[in-house]
Amino acid sequence: MAISEHDRYELHKWLIDSAGEQVAETLMAHLPPVGWADVATTRDLDVLGSTLRSDMQELRAEFHDTLRMHLMVILGFNLSLAGAVAALLR
Repeated sequence: MAISEHDRYELHKWLIDSAGEQVAETLMAHLPPVGWADVATTRDLDVLGSTLRSDMQELRAEFHDTLRMHLMVILGFNLSLAGAVAALLR
């Protein structure tokens, strides 16, 4: 059962009348700001963490592949440049 804002307001009024404002504020502070279905659970956070770690590993692998390719291109360019310089100096 979802609690509406009107229900929260009515509960807050009743708590003030029954237990006083200080206790009402304390009890209301312990209610979630939305329905319990919208609150993340520890399991939700574990799944999210696992997904993020998996995504980060994929990004790391992709980064290493890209870095390796760039290094090979730079190495090839430098070898070509060194060959061209050596040919010009002969």
